[in-house]
Amino acid sequence: MVGYHPEPINGKALSSTEHSEAGLASGIATRAIIQPLDVLKIRFQLQEEPIRGIESGKYKGVGQSIRLIIREEGVLAFWKGHVPAQGLSAVYGLVQFASFEWFTKQATVLFNPPKSFEKGTDFLCGALAGCVAMTAAMPLDVIRTRLVAQGIDKDKLVYRSTSHAIMKIYKYEGLAGYFRGWVPSVAQIAPFTGLQFMLYNLFIGWYHTFVEGKDSGGALLCGAMAGTAAKTVLYPLDMVRHRLQMRGFQRKGFGKSSNYSIGMTRTFRHVIKHESIYGLFKGLWPSQIKAAANSGFAFLFYELFCDLLRARKELRQ
Repeated sequence: MVGYHPEPINGKALSSTEHSEAGLASGIATRAIIQPLDVLKIRFQLQEEPIRGIESGKYKGVGQSIRLIIREEGVLAFWKGHVPAQGLSAVYGLVQFASFEWFTKQATVLFNPPKSFEKGTDFLCGALAGCVAMTAAMPLDVIRTRLVAQGIDKDKLVYRSTSHAIMKIYKYEGLAGYFRGWVPSVAQIAPFTGLQFMLYNLFIGWYHTFVEGKDSGGALLCGAMAGTAAKTVLYPLDMVRHRLQMRGFQRKGFGKSSNYSIGMTRTFRHVIKHESIYGLFKGLWPSQIKAAANSGFAFLFYELFCDLLRARKELRQ
């Protein structure tokens, strides 16, 4: 399990710095695996035309989209925006796990919640950790989204590189440009992270009632299930978040592209009116695959790195 435990695991308590190290390493390792899935998810989310039917847009399914991107842009297109995405995952992983450990410790020490409210504590502390992590990583998320959304004509690229995107966004949009879509981001990430931590600790607890001993398969499986369930419930907020991050940025080569100068609520209504209720779930399938991989590997690597840090601590004693 993750979170604060009054009785240290294996008798070895980790410091806040060590939890941060484990979270940082987990974020970096996880991003290296799931980046192509993130590119697919964002392309689907930003496509305003239907995915299926006579008037369907450019991307019609996972397999078709993979083949199309490879044919038009090459395999490296799946790694567009990888530099800011890697930075995003590193910052997010570090802040998310470290703050969750800190929040659960403060909740336990200050309020001593009853055993029956353990899962509620996980949810509330996870939600707070998600808000802090998303705010810290938001500028990199905006840059990553825009780099992934760029067209295929190299002569018409809006941003030539990550550093160019940083400078250009600041020049034309100011500091506010780095926080486009912050409201739906926090509205989505708070319950998502809360559910993710709550469900992970719930599933891993069930897992260990049937499987004795600690093994990496449990963390991977339970993390994948927790991430998939949380992502499915809250997916429309994630889709709207990416639409709002494109405000002030016109894409070329991907079909229709509206300029979302409206807020979160009106964006929801706009999508439903012009793309139907199903428009809120564009890219759900690749997003579920990504959520399962992202959450599963994040918890797996975090648990593994925590174990390595405990082993290092034991050797030094």
